[in-house]
Amino acid sequence: MLGQKADVKAEVIGYKGSSPLLNDLMGGQVPIAVDTLDSVVAQHEAGKLRLLAVSGAKRSPFAPDVPTFREAGLDLTGTGWNVFFAPATMPREKVARISQAIREVMQDADTQRKFKDARLTPVVSTPEQTAAMLRAYRAQWAPVVTKSGYQP
Repeated sequence: MLGQKADVKAEVIGYKGSSPLLNDLMGGQVPIAVDTLDSVVAQHEAGKLRLLAVSGAKRSPFAPDVPTFREAGLDLTGTGWNVFFAPATMPREKVARISQAIREVMQDADTQRKFKDARLTPVVSTPEQTAAMLRAYRAQWAPVVTKSGYQP
């Protein structure tokens, strides 16, 4: 998608994790890479990598000096997420209890510290909000996947 938005030819190289990717990037085998912020911010802070942009709608609190893609002139926004899923047949009452338990755990100071230490910004939502987010995400990315010609 970055190649499409920037109108440049880009080759996607599948790496088995951040370590081999960062080795190749810092070793000059690849000129540019996309990875998760938590994987690269330490190298950025040490002056070993230059972060060009973050994909979120706003700057990351963990790299506030790095602009968003939109600020850098590319109409591109994307965020990573982790979601708790359950079978569609799970009773609503059970879903509500699990959702409440998750919200309670996420309010715990120790849990919040662990997320901050991992350089993650958790967003806690209801099952309905999550379903809406997933629908919007699919609508955003479906045209990109179609245009790329990707076939599973």
